[in-house]
Amino acid sequence: MLTSQGDWLSLQNHFIPTLVRMNIESRQHSLGFLDGVRGVAMIIVVFHHFGLAFFPAINYMNPDQVNLGNGGIELLIAKTPLNIFFNGGFAVSIFFVLSGFVLSYKFHRSGNHKLLREYAAKRYFRLLIPVGVSVILCYILHEAGLFTHKELGDMTKSKNWLDCLFRDMSTVADMIKNLFVDVFLNRDDRYNPVLWTMTIEFLGSLLLFSFLTLAGNNKKTILLHIIVAVLILLTDKKFYAAFILGSLISRLFVDGFSFPKGWKGIGIKLLLLSAGIYFSSYPQGSLLEQSIWKPLSWSWTNSYDLFHVLGSFCLLFVICFENNFMRFFSIKPFLYLGKISFSFYLIHLAVLCSLGTTLFLELWKPGTYFIPFLISFLASMAVSFLISHFYYKFIDKASIGLSEKMGKLITKGDLSE
Repeated sequence: MLTSQGDWLSLQNHFIPTLVRMNIESRQHSLGFLDGVRGVAMIIVVFHHFGLAFFPAINYMNPDQVNLGNGGIELLIAKTPLNIFFNGGFAVSIFFVLSGFVLSYKFHRSGNHKLLREYAAKRYFRLLIPVGVSVILCYILHEAGLFTHKELGDMTKSKNWLDCLFRDMSTVADMIKNLFVDVFLNRDDRYNPVLWTMTIEFLGSLLLFSFLTLAGNNKKTILLHIIVAVLILLTDKKFYAAFILGSLISRLFVDGFSFPKGWKGIGIKLLLLSAGIYFSSYPQGSLLEQSIWKPLSWSWTNSYDLFHVLGSFCLLFVICFENNFMRFFSIKPFLYLGKISFSFYLIHLAVLCSLGTTLFLELWKPGTYFIPFLISFLASMAVSFLISHFYYKFIDKASIGLSEKMGKLITKGDLSE
């Protein structure tokens, strides 16, 4: 029984910090929602590619590329934030910010620099097997003549994009060089067009590990994160800033950051969400004069990458510090999507450009555009899900196991902290 004000204050000083610490630790051990976010981002990439193949007006805002009626629906999506659900640049920015968060998380918690060396040692091997298998599968499909996407170009008004896919495939020796070297160092996506992101993913990871090694692990690094991210955003390598920004969110997450209570906190969240949606839905087309993004068409920005990175950061920041969003992205379907997301990402375009386009070509007749597309889409998604499930089980998981072994082997003699 409390007998004095001093007893009450003593209990307060002990109990409240303990509750806060327990809440932080509970949140830190529940990172599954990040897989859910990754799964949703993967679906957006898939929608983006189907949009480019069959409804290019959604991406480019060009009325001449409309395929449904008078184009009202396609142009509505293109010219409003609805295009966030078809915006591939935004989705891959989410991937990069997530990588920055996940790859830095344990270091921010422990301050152990050996973790960074081990992560750097195993990063190549983590990506190599799933990426390499996808390159080989695409090469086999190409050599077997199963890619039919180029026949679709004039019908879907997406010839410029479709003609660029699975191009310039050469000898087996060139393919092997591509999967071991060029995909990771030269942004060479000839054998699988989705692999343009692998150079950024690999080098961005190494950049992050180097930055954290130099910056150390204390609260002062928050300012360093901001400075370095801004400097990178001023270059033409803007996607690399996403890794630093992801690490910044991770640092704050570990420190137990939370939004202010009451209306002030709600206002900040709404402002970040609004900015995130506006920036993230910035279109890749060039007809910005006709859109709500006209105020952002500054010459110095040079590309849409800047806004996609900033938008991804704003959205993920709110998601990571708002329990309702964390719970939403933790539902089982999203978690499953996250689990197979890398596998799905690697193989879905090959399925689209073989099975999907072949079905469309077989079913299409004048005046029946949407039904052939819908059948093509549903069949491609079903097959992609099936392949991805086993791809994850037998290939992606194997790469995780190999990378763990290689990381430990390479850093075996490291006796530092």
